[in-house]
Amino acid sequence: MDTSEPGNRYAGFDILPFDKEHGFAVVDQLGAIADRHDSSVAQAALAWLLARPSVTSVLIGASKLTQLDDNLGATEVHLTPDDIAELDAATPLPAVYPNWYIDSLADQPVSRALTAQ
Repeated sequence: MDTSEPGNRYAGFDILPFDKEHGFAVVDQLGAIADRHDSSVAQAALAWLLARPSVTSVLIGASKLTQLDDNLGATEVHLTPDDIAELDAATPLPAVYPNWYIDSLADQPVSRALTAQ
């Protein structure tokens, strides 16, 4: 997905720490995993969330009955530990606010000197 095109809603949206260059690569990975499990990308994504021990609930935003049926099919998708590890590696947690914002304001040479070991 090319987010640099002027018509793309993410083209001028640089406030949040969103990795435009690699951020959509996980969708491609989800597609490959979905193919291996004969499921939809949405089912693979929901199955990944359901497999995470820290996730206590998953909210689905279906606006059509077909979407709801597809989303509910995620309960039948059983990802392998390798699938989960692949997706986890592709989606490391970003720095949280305000840390990422403060880091963007820091004097980079001074910051590097202070953190050098």
